[in-house]
Amino acid sequence: MKSIKRLWLALALALSAQLAHAVDAAAVSLAGEQRMLSQRIVKAWCQFNLNVQKDLSRAQLAESITRFDGNLASLEKTATAPEAATALAGLRAAWTPLRAAVQGEVRVSDPTQLDARAEDVLMAAEHLTRVLQDKSDAPVSRWTNLAGRQRMLSQRIVKIYMLRQMGVESAAMREESEHVENEFSGALAAMRVNAPTPALKAELDKLALQWEWLHAVLATEGAESFRLIMAEGGEAVLQLADQVTRIVEQSAR
Repeated sequence: MKSIKRLWLALALALSAQLAHAVDAAAVSLAGEQRMLSQRIVKAWCQFNLNVQKDLSRAQLAESITRFDGNLASLEKTATAPEAATALAGLRAAWTPLRAAVQGEVRVSDPTQLDARAEDVLMAAEHLTRVLQDKSDAPVSRWTNLAGRQRMLSQRIVKIYMLRQMGVESAAMREESEHVENEFSGALAAMRVNAPTPALKAELDKLALQWEWLHAVLATEGAESFRLIMAEGGEAVLQLADQVTRIVEQSAR
């Protein structure tokens, strides 16, 4: 009887740990998604004002705002530890002015100022993601963060492209574009080498093919005719990066 009780206790502890890891990974994924949405919002705003898939870009903008709000509500339930709660409050404070600038009817404003607000949101979301990752002892949380960051980079690279198409140009922006490309390529290569399952490796291979195509388009940057290609290519990379993140997150369940 005692051995059976010990067995049940061990099983209960294992299930509890697995559940905790799943909750941690889900929270990291949600916080990481906020990073992506900060970039997607500016990207969609730029595309709308550049007449690139205007109706779709408007819809992306509205959907991104709604999703950001929903993620904040979900994070309120999981980011309850003091450090995480403080980081979440910082994210909410950064989000308020960006949301006010883009909600409702899309209107022309200063793209530089809009992007600066989005950068504040990105930094706050990055901080929250790292806080949530660091409080978890499960490797899956770190994988979720890494994979989720690729979602953000897919939108950041297109955002920079569209901002430059709107005339926002600087040496720092050109350097950032190169940095984003290098970060995405490096992280993708590392994940492909260390992928723990065939299913994840297969999805990463698909992502690599789509990224190489988008990377080639970036080499021809500057031509107005490539705006649509960049918009569609960025979406394809985002969808695959999101699928990779979902596979990683679900591995904790």
